[in-house]
Amino acid sequence: MHRTQTYTLVFAAVAALVTLLTAVFAYRSLHTAFEREFQSRLSQVAGIAASQVSPDDLDDVRRLGAGGSGFFALQAQLDPLCTVTGFSDLALVDSSGVTLYDVVGGEGGVGARSVFDSLAHDSLAAAFGGRPTSARPYDRSGAETRAVFVPVTEEGRVHAVLVAEAQPSWDAELRQLSQRLTLIAVVSLAAIAVLAGILLRVTGRQLALERRLTRSENLAAMGRLTATLAHEIKNPLAIIRGSAKRLGRLEPRAQRMADSVIEEVDRLTRTVGRYLQFARVEGGGSERGDFAAALEATVDLLEGEFRARRVALVRGESAGSAPVALDGESLKQVCLNLLLNALEASPEGGEVRAGLVTEGAGVVLTVSDDGPGIPEEVLKRLGEPFYTTKAKGSGLGLFLSRRLAETAGGRLEVRSRPGAGATIVLSLPLLRG
Repeated sequence: MHRTQTYTLVFAAVAALVTLLTAVFAYRSLHTAFEREFQSRLSQVAGIAASQVSPDDLDDVRRLGAGGSGFFALQAQLDPLCTVTGFSDLALVDSSGVTLYDVVGGEGGVGARSVFDSLAHDSLAAAFGGRPTSARPYDRSGAETRAVFVPVTEEGRVHAVLVAEAQPSWDAELRQLSQRLTLIAVVSLAAIAVLAGILLRVTGRQLALERRLTRSENLAAMGRLTATLAHEIKNPLAIIRGSAKRLGRLEPRAQRMADSVIEEVDRLTRTVGRYLQFARVEGGGSERGDFAAALEATVDLLEGEFRARRVALVRGESAGSAPVALDGESLKQVCLNLLLNALEASPEGGEVRAGLVTEGAGVVLTVSDDGPGIPEEVLKRLGEPFYTTKAKGSGLGLFLSRRLAETAGGRLEVRSRPGAGATIVLSLPLLRG
């Protein structure tokens, strides 16, 4: 993966994480603000209520219970306050843990053991020590409940503790807020994903364009180099050929040597001519050769090399005569490149299989080896000009073979996976008539 694409993915991941953290932070901040405001209001109202409780009324309840005037005074004071404020309960607890008054419990609650001694013992003890305090949320009748404990004092003495209970009324608002934040986060994440996808696609196209431009530049450079070399080589070859012809007039033995020189010079001249034609990007449709004969000749030529390297060369099926739109020299060059590549990839004691079969209106050459295979990143670039994994390779053999196949209307494909060898499939259309 290209560095730009990696940066895009990292940016998208960071943006998604920031979006999620922002949503969570917003929810928790509002939840904390609601909690703080609710607790403050509860403490404030409870403190006012505690300051209005008369110690004399408390003493009257201790002595006479629900039948005394103190009970009715507390009832007249706390019941309306509980209704107006929306508190779930207001209660007064004695230092012995006995309930002096309870709005919800009414007369039956007077003198009973207070439940707050078990629900919030530490908070109740702190209030009897003269310090108003809040209890941690606890479950009360199946609902989450908050409570504050405020001491009822006179001249520094704590006569009782007022307990104010309330259940939050903002759960619905928070739930709605949570749904909205979730929706915003989902939409934002979707937008980030779409944007990242677009950037990756654009970057991918840009990289593909850069690769095509680089390949075109390499092809142009190779074409210029090939044309220059071909031009520079043809002139010396012409001189060598002329000199060999004149040398052949001297004596019979010299004639045979001169004929060999002329034959090799002609072969090199044809090779140079093919590369010069190739450099000009001209098609080779006017040429004609026998693919089967070229493969047989190449296999015969390489058998000694295969034996020397202790690699078996297995001849597969033969297609008989296979006329194609490439001359014999080009076909031999292609077969030579493919077989030598397979040989170099095969370990000692390995096997290279080469077979030519007719398929429909075409002929297919398959060359397989027992080598280590080709990694995916190498396979993607295999066949590019000047790209090679060999220490002394030029990166042109497979590329030229593919171009020759394409000029004849065929195609060359490399199939491989690591550890399973490689297979090269070259298909060419057959010529009719």
